Amino acid sequence: MSESDSPTGLSEGTFGLARLSCFGESAFNALVRPGGEVVDISSRYSSSTALYAKWDATFDELDSVSRQARSTGVDFADYDVLPPVERPQIFCAGSNYRQHAAEMYTFNAGAYQEERLPGEKDEAFFARNSQFVTEKRAKGMPFIWLATFGSMVGPHDDIALPPVGTAHDWEAELTVVVAGGSPRMMNPDEAGLYIAGYTIGNDMHTGDLYSRTDIKWNADWIAKQQPTFKQVGPMVVPKQFFPVLGSMQIELDLNGDRMQDWPADDMIFSPEEYLAYASERVALLGGDLLMMGSPPGNGGVHGGRWLTPGDVVDIRIDGLGSQRHNVVAEDTDGRTPFFGMPPYDVCSR
Repeated sequence: MSESDSPTGLSEGTFGLARLSCFGESAFNALVRPGGEVVDISSRYSSSTALYAKWDATFDELDSVSRQARSTGVDFADYDVLPPVERPQIFCAGSNYRQHAAEMYTFNAGAYQEERLPGEKDEAFFARNSQFVTEKRAKGMPFIWLATFGSMVGPHDDIALPPVGTAHDWEAELTVVVAGGSPRMMNPDEAGLYIAGYTIGNDMHTGDLYSRTDIKWNADWIAKQQPTFKQVGPMVVPKQFFPVLGSMQIELDLNGDRMQDWPADDMIFSPEEYLAYASERVALLGGDLLMMGSPPGNGGVHGGRWLTPGDVVDIRIDGLGSQRHNVVAEDTDGRTPFFGMPPYDVCSR
């Protein structure tokens, strides 16, 4: 069975790990075969912590389960698919795709345009920004911000747009699932041992909530934390099935039109380098997520086409399955924002 023939998006010889529910019953950890057969593994692994605690030994056992265990008799498509991990720390890579970073620095409004020389055309400005990205690889280091698990939803849930801001933007991203037991101060050569697998993430944000003039650092990253803004899943596919990330294409469609279509190997810093960097700053836990940054094709380079209620978002990454989301307005039960849009025109203090 090829990936294109698979109802799950999994390649033949692989399997995925999902959290499923049926008819409102309690969620359980499941192994999913390419053909859609589901094996309940909750008696062995009752939580994400247990599933990813000792990953290499767990993978060997799951590989045997995939080949031998009986399925539940209910097809994957008939389950409610939840985020594949429970209550993770979510780490988000910033400006980590070469083309995307150069596009963003060239075409996004605001502070980015302060770097444009007088009369400088887009082509020349883009070339300078591309050189800056090259220098970042040579002289810089990864950049991470945190996301809340309260912003996380599953691969088929609605995206609810909040009543504050309008520049609601997408960022389809390859997402790393961290294996347990990782040490502090890792180097990239060993960090790969603590990658359990990969899944799909959409690291959404509301762009017109970032900039503020009432604080010196002039950026408000909480604009990325709205409920439903971190869509994750449908499943985690073990790293053992992906020796080369370059074979993975990241695609996002908006109402059937392709917005993002880019190979995963255009990263400035690799997953291993990001994990090594993170291990110098925080304690990584089994089941944590690391969203690896967005490839090009965000709303800003599509004429400022932001998400609006009624849109449909489809995301796919080779070998990891797909997501589909209806975009709706958030139901606030009649409540309206007290603070609203951030100030742009007051002096910093």
